Amino acid sequence: MAVRQRPPPSAPPHRSPDHRQFDETAYNIIPIHNLLADHPSLRFPEVRAAAAAIRAVGDLRRPPFVPWQPHYDLLDWLGLFFGFQAANVSNQREHLVLHLANAQMRLQPPPDDVDTLDPTVVRRFRRKLLKNYTHWCSFLGRKSNIWISDNRRDNRRELLYVALYLLIWGENAFLDRVVRPIYDTVKAEVENSRNGTAPRSKWRNYDDINEYFWSRRCFDKLKWPIDIGSNFFVTTSKGKKVGKTGFVEQRSFFNLFRSFDKLWIMLILFLQAAIIVSWKDENDYPWQALRDKDIQVQVLSVFITWSALRFVKSLLDAGMQYKLVSRETLWLGLRMVLKVVISAIWIIIFVVYYAKIWSQKNNDRQWSDAANRRIVTFLEVIFVFLIPEILALSLFIVPWIRNFLENTNWRIFYVVTWWFQSRSFVGRGLREGLLDNIKYSSFWIAVLATKFCFSYFLQIKPMIRPTKDLLDQPLTYEWHEFFGNSNRFAVGILWAPVVLIYLMDLQIWYSIYSSIVGMCVGLFNHLGEIRNMQQLRLRFQFFASAMQFNLMPEEQLLNQRGTFVSKFKDAIHRLKLRYGFGRPFKKQESNQVEAHKFALVWNEIILTFREEDIVSDREVELLELPPNTWNVRVVRWPCLLLCNELLLALSQAKELVDAPDKWLWYKMAKNEYRRCAVIEAYDSIKHLLLTIALYEVATRDLFKDKRNMDQLKEEGLAPQGPVAGGGLLFENAVELPGSNSDIFYRQTRRLHTILTSRDAMNNVPANLEARRRIAFFSNSLFMNMPHAPQVEKMMAFSVLTPYYNEEVVYNKEQLRTENEDGVSVLYYLQTIYADEWKNFLERMKREGMKSDDELWTGKLRELRLWASYRGQTLARTVRGMMYYYRALKMLAFLDSAAEVDIRDGSMELMSMRCGGGDAGGAMAARAVSRTNSTVSNLFKGHEYGTALMKYTYVVACQIYGTQKAKKDPHADEILYLMKNNEALRVAYVDEVVVRGTVPEYYSVLVKYDQELEKEVEIYRVKLPGPLKLGEGKPENQNHAMIFTRGDAVQTIDMNQDNYFEEALKMRNLLEEYRSYYGIRKPTILGVRENIFTGSVSSLAWFMSAQETSFVTLGQRVLANPLKIRLHYGHPDVFDRFWFLTRGGISKASRLINLSEDIFAGFNCTLRGGNVTHHEYIQVGKGRDVGLNQVSMFEAKVASGNGEQVLSRDVYRLGHRLDFFRMLSFYYTTIGFFFNTLMISLTVYAFLWGRLYLALSGIETSVAENVKTNRALGTILNQQFIVQLGLFTALPMIVENSLELGFLSAIWDFITMQLQLSSVFFTFSLGTRAHYFGRTILHGGAKYRATGRGFVVEHKKFADNYRLYARSHFVKAIELGLILTIYAGYSQAAKGTFTYIALTISSWFLVFSWIMAPFVFNPSGFDWLKTVYDFDDFMDWIWFRGGVFAKSEESWETWWYEEQDHLRNTGLFGKLFEVILDLRFFFFQYGIVYQLGIAAGSKSIAVYLLSWIYVAVALAIYSIIAYARDKYAAREHIYYRLIQFLVIILGSLIITALRWFTHFEFLDLLTSLLAFIPTGWGFLLIAQVFRPVLQKSWIWDTVVSVARMYDIMFGVIIMTPVAFLSWMPGFQSMQTRILFNDAFSRGLQIFKILAGKKSKVEKRV
Repeated sequence: MAVRQRPPPSAPPHRSPDHRQFDETAYNIIPIHNLLADHPSLRFPEVRAAAAAIRAVGDLRRPPFVPWQPHYDLLDWLGLFFGFQAANVSNQREHLVLHLANAQMRLQPPPDDVDTLDPTVVRRFRRKLLKNYTHWCSFLGRKSNIWISDNRRDNRRELLYVALYLLIWGENAFLDRVVRPIYDTVKAEVENSRNGTAPRSKWRNYDDINEYFWSRRCFDKLKWPIDIGSNFFVTTSKGKKVGKTGFVEQRSFFNLFRSFDKLWIMLILFLQAAIIVSWKDENDYPWQALRDKDIQVQVLSVFITWSALRFVKSLLDAGMQYKLVSRETLWLGLRMVLKVVISAIWIIIFVVYYAKIWSQKNNDRQWSDAANRRIVTFLEVIFVFLIPEILALSLFIVPWIRNFLENTNWRIFYVVTWWFQSRSFVGRGLREGLLDNIKYSSFWIAVLATKFCFSYFLQIKPMIRPTKDLLDQPLTYEWHEFFGNSNRFAVGILWAPVVLIYLMDLQIWYSIYSSIVGMCVGLFNHLGEIRNMQQLRLRFQFFASAMQFNLMPEEQLLNQRGTFVSKFKDAIHRLKLRYGFGRPFKKQESNQVEAHKFALVWNEIILTFREEDIVSDREVELLELPPNTWNVRVVRWPCLLLCNELLLALSQAKELVDAPDKWLWYKMAKNEYRRCAVIEAYDSIKHLLLTIALYEVATRDLFKDKRNMDQLKEEGLAPQGPVAGGGLLFENAVELPGSNSDIFYRQTRRLHTILTSRDAMNNVPANLEARRRIAFFSNSLFMNMPHAPQVEKMMAFSVLTPYYNEEVVYNKEQLRTENEDGVSVLYYLQTIYADEWKNFLERMKREGMKSDDELWTGKLRELRLWASYRGQTLARTVRGMMYYYRALKMLAFLDSAAEVDIRDGSMELMSMRCGGGDAGGAMAARAVSRTNSTVSNLFKGHEYGTALMKYTYVVACQIYGTQKAKKDPHADEILYLMKNNEALRVAYVDEVVVRGTVPEYYSVLVKYDQELEKEVEIYRVKLPGPLKLGEGKPENQNHAMIFTRGDAVQTIDMNQDNYFEEALKMRNLLEEYRSYYGIRKPTILGVRENIFTGSVSSLAWFMSAQETSFVTLGQRVLANPLKIRLHYGHPDVFDRFWFLTRGGISKASRLINLSEDIFAGFNCTLRGGNVTHHEYIQVGKGRDVGLNQVSMFEAKVASGNGEQVLSRDVYRLGHRLDFFRMLSFYYTTIGFFFNTLMISLTVYAFLWGRLYLALSGIETSVAENVKTNRALGTILNQQFIVQLGLFTALPMIVENSLELGFLSAIWDFITMQLQLSSVFFTFSLGTRAHYFGRTILHGGAKYRATGRGFVVEHKKFADNYRLYARSHFVKAIELGLILTIYAGYSQAAKGTFTYIALTISSWFLVFSWIMAPFVFNPSGFDWLKTVYDFDDFMDWIWFRGGVFAKSEESWETWWYEEQDHLRNTGLFGKLFEVILDLRFFFFQYGIVYQLGIAAGSKSIAVYLLSWIYVAVALAIYSIIAYARDKYAAREHIYYRLIQFLVIILGSLIITALRWFTHFEFLDLLTSLLAFIPTGWGFLLIAQVFRPVLQKSWIWDTVVSVARMYDIMFGVIIMTPVAFLSWMPGFQSMQTRILFNDAFSRGLQIFKILAGKKSKVEKRV
């Protein structure tokens, strides 16, 4: 962060309120300092009551040394006594007054005296705010310092407690003497961590510092006042320092077993039992086998395995957590030792007693009574062993008892549970209610039953017979066999992929069952009932009643709210609305206030659509609900619904021409729209004739007597000239209104549409996004949601958005700059959003634009905003979040407006909206402005105050101060957003230099003052030091939290959006906090997301579909029935004060909290919170749209999950949750990524196993054994199913079926397959597996900025190679090499069909991992670009730029960066890496015995002599490399001479081999397949030992050889790309695949890629 070069504030941070550092006239929301100011919020008596309460200082002892002023209040008193910063005091004063006022507004029943703060309000707030503190005191056995009685009413003391807490929270209290020492300790630990790369066990993170206060030693060691000399503050290894607290993070895959040992024990024990039971072939079913007493006893051996696994668990616990043991925690060390010892004793006991059973049976040669008694004894031992499990099961059945025991702090309970778990402040009382318990238990019992049945009958049992045959059958090996005559290694090779699939396929079964359950839950929640405009037409007649019922507050008797009777009545009413019982629309006649309210809300929604340019002016007229300006007797439905109805009525009349009029009208009136169309047409025509003075003429006896033209002329009813000359009948009698009467002409156009339309207008609106939003909003109003309170009585809330340096608004250069294909961002957007661009131009012309050239001059700001609202920019996010403010103002108006105000207001709004005619004018321009709503013109003033009190939007622009100092355009754009959005606040960290070079840091809040017309600083709170000690995003959020307001806070990322119609439902959502979900009220309200980036390209569509199923169906199931939904970065709404007192919403420890969002969910669940999910409201979200962006995002998420495996949160959840919730937690978080890794490992195990069988000769030996081949087929089929990934796509299909319809979902799925979505998903699988595995093994997780921009430019081959070489390309080449060798040496691969069937899925994976970056790369198969890309790749390979070269410029820099994870990994990581690298030497061992020169020998000497080839090849390469460096430049002749000698020597060696041995020329090519992998293995091992080898001469050879290998890999990857680029037609096909969705909507991507420009750009 750059240093701000400006003088420091004139006053120190700690001083009296008279000398504050900020402008007293500047205020945030309410001018608390001046209650007499003319501010709309000050009109509320609750605000004055709260302000008066905190000013009631009374007889409190005055602070010394500071003169007491009459206007000081309780917060000033606390600030002066404790030394709080003045800005903090001011901030929390407003915070407290706002909350107390809002709480009093919501109080039920209302207080008798509204001018006095009700004691109930303060007491409830104090209890909620200090509840966690009270629990902490109880946990530590300390007496709370809250000296107050619940029976005594002492408002002042209550206020002092809550004010003191808020002041401490808002400042990091006692900055110099308390916070700064702790801060300096954390800072020193972070510096010792080497940017998070040091082993976790060697430095303390935020959690360690926090959990130090969970034990009594914090009082003994730190004391009060804090003892700076305590070893808590020692950070160097020289002193005696406090180590890790509560948990030690160790990097190891064993963490998965430690955290979820119950899961792994279950899987391992069932596998063992299933193998034992199925070993007897003659039994088809396991219960038949269990009749055998031998098998019964053998099954009992699983308890030996169980005890052994417990022993392993205890060893891992001791080995990983021993650093927790100190002189103060000796009991912990004792427990570790005892657990190891006792688990070892249990193994001995089980082995001894089990051996006695078989010994007795063998002695008696039957199951005698003595043997049976031994079995009974063994069962008694098992019972003792299982006592803890039986007790846990009992408490599982009665969860409230366990919750009670865990939440109490009785010492006897700690003594009893000491053996089973460590004492922890969190993770207590996590059991759910009995009903929820039954639901998620039933779910998992069904899943486990299905999985175990499948595993037994289709995985394990088919392998038993071939295994026996393979063990019994003598095999002939074609190489030197180290294992003698045993075939056990071969059996292990066969079983490896089966076991891997067995261990991971529970993920697939979970996916299947969760999809089914999610669909059922969605159906019961009435999702997808209105999917399109056609279904909306059927429901729209009930729409007004549904909106009134859900969105408008309903006065109820206080004693009836929430009762069973009221709930039953609500259910009946919703049923009537949903299915139209009772014809509720009959109540919505045009003279009813409900109809006017509905019209105002609906028209405001359509207006926002027009402002966003997703509908045209004509569509607005078709969609809006016009006010009754022509005395129409019925509801004036949108013209869209009445189209074609009049003509249908006429045809109906023709059919019933002989029927009575009453019968005809009865038939017509059965259709509400038809009835209204007929009546409105009649009334409108009547009014029209009256308006144009023709009614009198029409009602005379004109039609009774026939009159000719001359008679009509005499009466003035016809023109005097001939009609053919252009005159019209009745021309002289018609008097049309003037051109300024736009209402008349708008209504006439509506009448004309009703009279003449023959189209049902099912395609209105034309924009797909507008249709989707209308359908979702209308559907949501028929779903179950809480009743909306009045705005004054709703919960207040804030929205918080972290921002760093992303785009705010696109500038002119960004819009016009062309990429290498000549495509600008603006032209790309014009083409992708063609209809919206057309609507934008229409709006600009209506606002006065004369020509398109003005877009780049007078309308440039509008143009930039239009483009920015279609990207992932801050402007888009701010616009969306400010819809909350706009919606609240309108709802506040509707809550309090009288019927006459609404009715007259509707007329006034119509005249305003229509004013100015078609050509436009000032009024029309204002009516469609983006900052003002038309309804706002009706406001009376209090609406603004109400909305400001209920809503605040804070954007945490971390470096905004630096941007302003540097004159960064981003700062100007942020200021523009503040200027145009009244409720927007910006928080940033300011760095100020004092005393020369010493920087000071401040959290600053600013806003734009509309009166002063400038940015003003509101608060400036000093920080102890630099903000960023941990991860940037959570640190940014945490510093800005003190400026948020309200009971709730919604976290919104920079890539999100919101919609006005959804903002209307926010007060309904906040009412969910009042309801119980299970045994707890919600603490996080989950909100549904809509991914809005799916239309950009096919790749964006794949990502959107995958993400949509996760954020809808996935979250739905997690919330109900599984009760384990967390927080995944969605727009969830947090109970602000609950989280404020429990660690905040963001953990920020370096690297381990890389995925900071989910740790908020972990924290919430561990502390007894409840996370729900609600799908009647949605928020927009953008996702990455290019493959490189998507891959970096996947890498970040996978790395974050790898770090989560290490965390204490995951460990505690794995142990504190009950078994079934633990399964849900595992398989929806880190288990998903681990099983993805397992799929990759299954492919490796399968292919390496096949290669082993082929090269060893086993496959040839068992070729005649049908049963063994059946086993191989079993492996193949399972591996193919897993790779196909059909079941993982099931959630996507099911969710689309639910919301779009089954046929649409199937069509979308087929279309995705044709667009190669399987290639993308397979590629993503490789990304997740690579980064997850590498992070657990070596670390190296880091935040990866994806850019979030539009992806229309071609990515160079070198860019793709850098990004994917190690994660995909090298692995794909390895697998391809295995498949190639297998094709040459496998007996089973001799038949083409057999080989294809055997390896097609593996070849598909190889193809996907190699070709995906080019298939999904614009112009990926353009021949010229391919040629240029290869040249660029070679330049990058050979570039030697020195130390300062970047990885984008130099191969060597990139190569070193790719090894960074090996530099920071531990000994175990390096050892494991070396073991993995040894697999490449197997190629040489297997192939050399197949060479002709081996002459069929199986001696080990063949393999040993093959190393001569390696030595010779290395020597030749070294000689040529040395000669090139020494002679190539100046003495070229010597270089050529050495090359010639090497060639001659090689020829002589080959001739000698050919002459004296069985050498064949084909051996040269074959040996390459053997020795190239060997060289690669050496390179990988050399990288592990880089610290040793780098100092020697060998390292230069390693680097040189590595460069050659990367050139070879590049050529291998480039070859198929070049071939497809050379082939005609592939480029156009690839473009079609990449942009197919755009083609289906009439877009011309070929023109984009050709670089054609729009007319707008050509004119500039």
